[in-house]
Amino acid sequence: MSQRSICRILFPFALSLVSMTITLAQSPDSPETFAIPIGNSSVVNDWQVAQQVGATKGKLLVVTQDQPQRRQACRIQSFTLEKLVCSRAFGGSRTYRPQQVLALILPGDEGMRLRVLLGLNGASAAAIWGTVVLAATCPACAAATGVAALLLLCAAGAIGFVDDQPERLLYLAPGQQLTGKLRLIEP
Repeated sequence: MSQRSICRILFPFALSLVSMTITLAQSPDSPETFAIPIGNSSVVNDWQVAQQVGATKGKLLVVTQDQPQRRQACRIQSFTLEKLVCSRAFGGSRTYRPQQVLALILPGDEGMRLRVLLGLNGASAAAIWGTVVLAATCPACAAATGVAALLLLCAAGAIGFVDDQPERLLYLAPGQQLTGKLRLIEP
């Protein structure tokens, strides 16, 4: 099969893959969306509602009364009305009582997006390098790695266009407010 026919076959697949990625990334029915079941208040001051929503997420950021300027990552082991138990990679689990917690924050996806974007760009650079190396010895292989580089670049572009999910405030202790750089978190 010639290179031209290979390109004619693979181009519609690449175009549909990129368009599906962009469409799904902007879907309003994302599984990451949730509704907070209280009036029209945008900040949740109820530990029970935070427990209902947070228990399904798996990961939260915790701001405590004794360290109000620091966010502590929490992989939820259990979340009840009496306590929040977080497992840690090193050491034992950490337990927080509602009286100790100043705020619970749902983490955003900016860090993950950056790592995926860098990984896709690195993979596309390797595919481009492979295309150049293989061009003299195996033109069909070079065409395949060229198509792979194009697909990786398109995927990186689609990830770059996707709206990132900001950190969102899930729970704020009654009578408290976030200070410093934590006050920039969306309610």
